[in-house]
Amino acid sequence: MSHFTPATPADSALTEGLLRAFALLAYAFGVANLFHAWWIDRSRWTLLLFLVFEAYSLLLVLIARRALRRDASPAAMALTIYAALYFVLLDPHDNRRLIAEGFGVALQAVGACCQFSAKFTLGRAFGLLPAQRSIVVAGPYRLVRHPMYLGYLIADVGFLCVNFSWRNALILGVLYAVQVLRIRREEAVLAGSEAYRDYQQRVRWRLLPFVY
Repeated sequence: MSHFTPATPADSALTEGLLRAFALLAYAFGVANLFHAWWIDRSRWTLLLFLVFEAYSLLLVLIARRALRRDASPAAMALTIYAALYFVLLDPHDNRRLIAEGFGVALQAVGACCQFSAKFTLGRAFGLLPAQRSIVVAGPYRLVRHPMYLGYLIADVGFLCVNFSWRNALILGVLYAVQVLRIRREEAVLAGSEAYRDYQQRVRWRLLPFVY
């Protein structure tokens, strides 16, 4: 049975309302954890920037356009929950700096520029669950099909290199396994559109140019 279903107004309002409430709750936990660690040591700008970037993502989730078609499967829900919740699991205490804080901040800034460009281009088409809101092929989407995930990856590498622990590495490693699965499920939903199938032919790489 297919889980790619049209989103009726009532279903869309309930499902996305619950997801947005969940995202808001997860962010509140993240603030309690990471902001407290930054407050103790205010030289750790990677922690503060991480929260700022997540706040911007949360804002877009809260104002997103309702989906026309979505993947409502339990697997999609589980992947989405981990992707929204993972930063609550990060440990900001007793970590090692593999690179200087400034280099980590620089990587986060590069990742943020990539994220913001993609999110600005998407506008209200941004969301949590794999869904079809509109087909966007402009801006950074001309380079890779998922530039937002690329931005997350660059920023998270910067964060991890300054806040390294095996726990944080494991959490982020699982995250990017989850993100690859989310990319595949998102594309399965979007491929229902001929416009998106044409776009896939024009832009070959999903996440990393010449790699994937």
